Formats: sequence, C-alpha cells, structure tokens
Amino acid sequence: MPESYFYKGRRVSGELVRGKLKAENQRAVVNLLRARKIFVVEIKTAPVSRFSLADFFRRKIKLKDMAPFCRQFATMQEAGLPLIKCLDVLGQQSESKGLRRVIEEVEDGVKRGQNLSEAFKSQGDVVPEIFINMIAAGEVSGTLDQALHRLALHFEKEYTLREKIKSAMTYPLFIGGVALTAIIILMIFVVPVFTDIFTQTGASLPLPTLILIGASTFIAKYWYLLLPGLVVLAFILRYLIGTRPGKEFTDRLKLRLPVIGGLTHKTLTSRFTRTLSTLLKSGVPLIQSLQTVERVMDNTLGEKEIRELEKNIKEGGRIAPLLFKSKIFPPLVVNMVAVGEESGMLDELLEKTAVFYDQEIEAMVARLSSLMEPFLILVTGIIVGFIALSIYLPLFEMAGAIQGGTGIP
Repeated sequence: MPESYFYKGRRVSGELVRGKLKAENQRAVVNLLRARKIFVVEIKTAPVSRFSLADFFRRKIKLKDMAPFCRQFATMQEAGLPLIKCLDVLGQQSESKGLRRVIEEVEDGVKRGQNLSEAFKSQGDVVPEIFINMIAAGEVSGTLDQALHRLALHFEKEYTLREKIKSAMTYPLFIGGVALTAIIILMIFVVPVFTDIFTQTGASLPLPTLILIGASTFIAKYWYLLLPGLVVLAFILRYLIGTRPGKEFTDRLKLRLPVIGGLTHKTLTSRFTRTLSTLLKSGVPLIQSLQTVERVMDNTLGEKEIRELEKNIKEGGRIAPLLFKSKIFPPLVVNMVAVGEESGMLDELLEKTAVFYDQEIEAMVARLSSLMEPFLILVTGIIVGFIALSIYLPLFEMAGAIQGGTGIP
C-alpha cells in the first residue's frame, strides 16, 4: 500500500521545491521526482497524524489558470500525445505553483494505474468539481479532447465575467477610498483646530458641532484601535457568515436588496444554465449534472431549489414544471427549459440562455458602476457639508455676539 512522503528537492533551474507524494517506498519517490527533473535533497516519511501547513493552506486553482490548462491539454490530446507526456509538458509549462503541484500529483497517480478522472478526484479540494465530472465523462465516451475544449470555454467565460464585474467596480471603490481618506484627515487634523477655538470661547455649541467634536475626538484619541477593531469585526462577520444560519441569512438578503438582488438573480441564473449546459453537452447524466450544479451555485436558496429538482427527476418528473415555482429563476429560463425538454435540445437552449444572461449581467454592472460614482460623490458632499456646517454655525454665533456687544448695527 502506498505511503505518504514529504520531499525537498531542486529543479534544473535551481528552484527549491517541497511537497508530498504517495509511493510504495522512498526509491519510488526518487524515481518519480527524477521523472519530473527534480533532484532530491531530502525525503521523510509523513506520519498519518502529522499536520501539514501546505495542505491546510492549499487554495482552489484559479479560473485564469484552469482555462489555458484545459485549452493546452485539449490541443495535445487532439495531436495524439500520450497522456503521461501531456501531463509532463503541462506541469513544466505551468506558471502557477498550485496547478503545477496538482499536475505532478495527478501524473504520479496515472503512472500508478489510476484513471485520469480518479487522479484528479484526489485533488478535489483544489480542482473544480465540474472539471472532474467532465473528465470522467470524456474518458468513458472517448471524447476527452472535446470535454477539455468545453471546459476551457466554460472557465474562460466565467473568468471574463468576473473580471468585468471587478473592473467595473474598481473606479467607484477608488473614489470611495479617496473620499474616506479625505474625511478622516479632516476629522484628525482640521476639526481639532476649531475645537480648541470653541473651547477657549466657552460658548454653548449647537448639536451638530457637539456631534462633530465628539466624533473627531474619538478618532484622534483611538485611531490606533480603529484598524485592529475593523479587522476583528471583519473576522467575526466572516465567521458568522460562514455558519449555516449566517450564510442562509446573507444569501436571502442578497436576493432581496434593491439592485444587488437583481444582479444576484441574474448571476445565479447564468451559473445554473451555463454549468448544466456544459455538463450535458459532455454526456454527464442529468442527475449527476444537477448534483454538480448544486455544489457550484454558492447560494443556499439556489442549492435547495436544485436539490428539489434532483428529487423530482429521480421520481420521474421533469425540470420545467418545478422551475415554475422557483423564486430565483425567471420565467425566461422556465420557458427555455420547457422547450428544450420537448425538443431534446436542452443543452443548446441552456447555453443560449447563459449567453443572454451574461450580457444582461455586463449591462447591469456597467449601469451600477455609472450610478455608484455620482452616489459616492453625493454622500461625500453631504458628509463634508455637515462638517463645514458644524464648524461655521458656532463661528456665525460668535460673530453675532461680537456685533451685538460692540453695538454694530
């Protein structure tokens, strides 16, 4: 039975690498590493109970790395290269350390006699589930290259959509950050100057000025606690959101909020239709496809509706009738699914629906971005206006008192 080993070695380029391998013995580890062109420096048997920081901090492979990997893999498969050779070349070419490690471990698994999908399944904590299922379907049907091309297209579209949303939000967030910085500078350096003046006069101050002075004093006195406090608050919120009740609450809230709710509905619809279409086109059975879709929805309400779909299909039902009751998916999706089920073109109509909602999301994000900029400027103006008014109100009162005292008409 294979054992786990920790290794340390150097590539031909001189790069130091560390990792974990499963092999029959240390000699097998040396041979595997030599095949990767890694010169062994140290090998240790990994105790079963040993905690590995490397495993703990492993992250999901990024979409921007998965897309070119699938595209290159598909091209090599079409060219007729042996599977081991494909993995060897892909591992050497990959710029992502995480993906390179996955490819190397998958290559080792294939050399030990595993199927490609089985080898990738052992990396399921970092590799998307849709990838594993489609690789398995491609192996069974003998269309691995086609499955890889579809995966590349799927990851490219998903990545492009996310990047467009990020880029659309970048400028408004920058404006908001600059405005917040300006307000903090005013509160720490400008307001205290006027606070000293008001204190020396001993005059009674209006409520807005008292609020401003209180806020300014708090920020100036406890500024060093604000950042750690925000970090702690962020961790607490992240923990609460990570719990089942917390996630259900935030998922429900995201669907009900103005503007954000509409965007969330469209995003979930796009994810559902695109993922299901991609899986069905690759020959993955409907029930298994829905199970995969359920796990990529990233919304508890969406997951619940997909589970209801799975149950309905197992009992001999169809997708469209149950979607009519959906609180997430719009009527257009229901109608397209109904037509697809009747015509036997469900995968194609789902793909067309996904394209439509991708365009809807892009347009909505662009509108949201254009609205956020003036909104942030307006909010900043209101806050700065409040600060200015709070400073000038007592100054006007002081000027009035001076005029009254000197008898100036």
